Amino acid sequence: MADLTHPAWIALADDGPVAELAAILPPERLRVVRDPAVFDALLCAGRPHLAVLVTPLARPEDLLLAVRERRRRSTLRLLHLSDPDAVATRLEALRLGFDEALPDTISADELLARMDLLERRAQTRHGAGVLVADGVILYTLAHEVRRDGELIHLRPKEYQLLAMLAGHPGRAYTRRQLLDRVWGHDHDGDPRTVDVHVRWLRSKIEPQPDAPVHLVTVRGVGYRLDPMPR
Repeated sequence: MADLTHPAWIALADDGPVAELAAILPPERLRVVRDPAVFDALLCAGRPHLAVLVTPLARPEDLLLAVRERRRRSTLRLLHLSDPDAVATRLEALRLGFDEALPDTISADELLARMDLLERRAQTRHGAGVLVADGVILYTLAHEVRRDGELIHLRPKEYQLLAMLAGHPGRAYTRRQLLDRVWGHDHDGDPRTVDVHVRWLRSKIEPQPDAPVHLVTVRGVGYRLDPMPR
């Protein structure tokens, strides 16, 4: 069953084209709320892909909070709707950092198309992603790893080790194989170097690092990456 507390899109609105979309889209796709406090909580905790704020229901502080969250999560997209005559309001939203600002007289069909476009642009910006753990995606073109759109900071060898394992999910590697492939055949370091890097990676991608379900130990062999736990 879909988690209704974590929809892909959220909106702070009470009527208009957003409400029309809410009547035809599944709740896991779009959730519309009228309470700014509920919206703010969903924005920060639910990690939506896109957020729509409609004035006058959306307060200035809601817009500022959305912009702060947008800066923290580069894959989040923001769309602002306001009265057709509120040109200055829309320009201010764009100046603050919103991705799009439109009159609230836009048709539901066009609004849906624009929301889809904003989401696709955010997803393709980083290139094709590879699932490495629950909610964790490795983007090879951007050379980065993100959890629910938020950047995970990895050391160079951490990234290389994860990328190598992600390229062959489900395959077990010995520590020596991992050393040769990530550090190079001429590396004469201790195989325990791999253990240290695996421990660092687990602290960043596992739901419970002390009980890993993705980057697992294969007894008597080494390590294996299971993006989808067995």
